[in-house]
Amino acid sequence: MAPAPGRLKRAFALIDMRSWITLGSLLAVVLALGFWVSQKPKAPDREAHALSSLTAADVKRIRLAQSGPAQAERAAGQSPADNASGSGTTIELERGSEGWRLTAPFSARADALLVERLLAILDARSLARYPAQDLARYGLDAPLATLSFNEETFSFGAVNTMTREQYVLARDGVYAIPLAQRTALPREATSLISKSLFAPGETPVRFQLETFTATLEDGRWSFAPAGDDPGPDERNGWVAAWRQASAIRAAPHDGRTPVATIAVALQGGRTISLGILQREPELVLLRADEGIQYHFVQDTGKRLLALPGPTRGEPVNK
Repeated sequence: MAPAPGRLKRAFALIDMRSWITLGSLLAVVLALGFWVSQKPKAPDREAHALSSLTAADVKRIRLAQSGPAQAERAAGQSPADNASGSGTTIELERGSEGWRLTAPFSARADALLVERLLAILDARSLARYPAQDLARYGLDAPLATLSFNEETFSFGAVNTMTREQYVLARDGVYAIPLAQRTALPREATSLISKSLFAPGETPVRFQLETFTATLEDGRWSFAPAGDDPGPDERNGWVAAWRQASAIRAAPHDGRTPVATIAVALQGGRTISLGILQREPELVLLRADEGIQYHFVQDTGKRLLALPGPTRGEPVNK
């Protein structure tokens, strides 16, 4: 039997009423959530804090003092080795008209790129700044290293192993900066020595080796004896190898006596002496005026000591 029309009307009316009630309830929930969110306190903005107001151009002096292995191991929660020394290293640099130089523990031209890495802390920003209190909590009661630019000092403490950030005491607070900044600090002063055999302003115009010479005359390099004079590509390539010579490492003179000497005349009239300390398995040249010895790989050494040419590959200096 078909339902009566009246019953159908009542059924549809009931469904419509329930739908409106459901929609109304949902709307009430949405409005309540919106009100709750609007009243919830906002999280404070995370400000990026600068560690210093200095710029790299302001810095004239740099001093880096680092703890010895024993103190470093204690700071890391380890027992120091029996042969671990408690003494650390102190490195000092000064900027002059010709660039950065090491002044302690010895004098040498400094690697400009490595000095820039030290200066990069001036551009560091930290999302966390804490009061300069309870320094032991941050490993800053006995810093592993202190880095000073002019009169401003940055102290390096412990590492947050969760965030991989380094705690640094600077000015009026403790900051957390990327750990990469700590790895920029050299452990040894020798690693900061410039690996370039010649300074930026030094231009060779004559090389006097044991058995041949190379001289710049009227814009052209010539070799003597004349019978061994190579082609222009070989001449220019050989000279470029000398001008751009970059050692794999450099260190203060170890006291050895040179077995041979190369005289290099520079533009402007100055002559420098390069002592050959050894030829194999690597070439070691001593700049007498600097007291620094430069180590070159064997292939580079052979090219520098040999007459240039496509068929000449053995060093002339025996």
